[in-house]
Amino acid sequence: MDFKINVRDLEKFSIIEVTEIIKETCKMPLSELKLFDLLVAEDKRAAMRHGVYMFFDDTDECIYVGMCSSSHFAHRIGGHFGMSPKYGMNTFLKRTVKMLGMPSTYSSYIEALPRISEYRLLIIGANDRGEKFIRGLEKLFHIIYEPELNFPKGFPKTYKPVDMNGNFLLAVST
Repeated sequence: MDFKINVRDLEKFSIIEVTEIIKETCKMPLSELKLFDLLVAEDKRAAMRHGVYMFFDDTDECIYVGMCSSSHFAHRIGGHFGMSPKYGMNTFLKRTVKMLGMPSTYSSYIEALPRISEYRLLIIGANDRGEKFIRGLEKLFHIIYEPELNFPKGFPKTYKPVDMNGNFLLAVST
């Protein structure tokens, strides 16, 4: 199952077309994800290092968008599943447990795993694009999807709407 898109393959499309591509692309169920799936790019010829990752819930709603610009995907995504409530990198797990109405305890993290295992992952690779580009990519997806777990206190007023018919690459770069 290919759950990876290279940003190069999205450049010529409008934002709305990119959202359709994302909608139609297979997403990897977290219960099936293996460490080795996070090591190589979709063409299997390069390491998969940088870009954005998106978590979708069991209704296919994008609930979290993160970026990976300095560490590799295997490290960053794995960090989201640190099983201690005191661990600082497990934003996705911590906020998902809270969204499910559970207390932030070790036992709640374990209890939430069967439900979270049905969630899915999509990666958009952007190797060699640089941190500024990847930040723009993450911000654009934040604006498009308004993922609940990224903004538990409300969507930032500084994020302005985008023209969904506008060019995807141009929107990332501005």
